[in-house]
Amino acid sequence: MEELLNLDQKKEYSKNREADENYQDFYRYLRGIKNLAASTSNRMLSRMPKGWTNWNENDVNEFYFKTLDKSCSSTHKRQIHYCLKYFSEFKGYHFDNKPPRVHKKCRKNVELEDVWKLLDVVDSDKYLALILTQLYTGLRPSELLALKIEDLDIDKRIITVKNTKTYRDRIVPIHKKALTILRKYLASRDDSNPHLFYSKYKKAQLNLQIYQKALREYSEKAKIKRVTPYQIRHTFATQFIENGGDILILKNIMGHSDIKTTEGYVHENANMIKKGYDKACPEF
Repeated sequence: MEELLNLDQKKEYSKNREADENYQDFYRYLRGIKNLAASTSNRMLSRMPKGWTNWNENDVNEFYFKTLDKSCSSTHKRQIHYCLKYFSEFKGYHFDNKPPRVHKKCRKNVELEDVWKLLDVVDSDKYLALILTQLYTGLRPSELLALKIEDLDIDKRIITVKNTKTYRDRIVPIHKKALTILRKYLASRDDSNPHLFYSKYKKAQLNLQIYQKALREYSEKAKIKRVTPYQIRHTFATQFIENGGDILILKNIMGHSDIKTTEGYVHENANMIKKGYDKACPEF
């Protein structure tokens, strides 16, 4: 029975897994039957060791309990659980183990003062357009970076978000301030790349790690706590509600299928509580 693989071992066998017919059949099962996104499926499968698609029922259960004893994150253990659960369903194995609990870290929004400090130090038209587009739309980082120029309708002030996590295209309005910067950014380009935000080293969309690195460097330059792409998404949601926005409209903008998910993106703060108080407090 193989132990959990380290990163180097995973890289070594990942080159050959595309030739594994069992792996490909199970991948298609995750995408087609379980309706998992490609990124979710790949992230889940990347945690498994070489040859695991040939395991029998005993191998599956033995590996799972060995995983529980490992000193790895609860998220890792939970993804292993669901991978083995779905694999057992796929193969007709018995697997009735409950998923381990996950320690959830609370993503925080960025305070407005820090947002202003961040924007003040951004010295690139591309990154200013990128950050403002996310600040004014709340798009998921993957959706933001996958945007193509054709998805932006400047005259109608809308963005069409395609290939979403929920498998539903959606229309998202965008603020005129972000559009002004987007116009300037697009006017400065002299390329034929179809992506709205692209890497100058590869003729493809901008990589998430590059975006994260840029935000980290700008955060350091602004002397604020590190800002992440998902914090910007949370910031949009929080400010939308603080400014009196309807949570059902926010749900549609954010692309959530469940309003409870949307509620988890809204972080109450002193300003929000005070505005709500002033608006609803009775007079005597």
